[in-house]
Amino acid sequence: MRSELVRAVRGVLAAVSLLAFVALFLAVEARVTSATVLGGLAAVAVAALFAAAGRSGIRRLLGRGNSGSRGTAERTAERDAWLDEPVDDTAWTDRSDRAGDDPETDRPLARLEPALDDAWNRWSDAALTLGLAALGVGALVLLATYPGDDPPLGLLLLVAFGINGALVTLPFVFK
Repeated sequence: MRSELVRAVRGVLAAVSLLAFVALFLAVEARVTSATVLGGLAAVAVAALFAAAGRSGIRRLLGRGNSGSRGTAERTAERDAWLDEPVDDTAWTDRSDRAGDDPETDRPLARLEPALDDAWNRWSDAALTLGLAALGVGALVLLATYPGDDPPLGLLLLVAFGINGALVTLPFVFK
């Protein structure tokens, strides 16, 4: 019983962390929020990530986590063997396409998935679906009650992304 409760809490915290990091990314890109809001989102995101995935999750997010026991040359040789071509005969575009499969990337938001991988479960899917639905419905309410003549386009985009995101993640809840 207790292990199921711990799994549920870790899963919900993983989804909260993901939602907070995505909200932080969108807020930074939009450049319309204050530094206090950005700091609060960052604090919630990191605290939820730490609670869900521990120190190893934080290290993976920062790009300092272990990338496996095999070296880069060994992984490249394996991939080239998969293509059934020697390294010299493999087109450079094929090698660069496969380079994107490496777990370590330059973008912190892309490193979020490996950081949350151990804590992600069915509860995470449910919390993510509910969070996206709440975002979409909340933006819809704000859009409907907007006092001015020209509502911001960002609210309409949040409605679309929130509701569509919830509908896309809904099947994962019932898998």
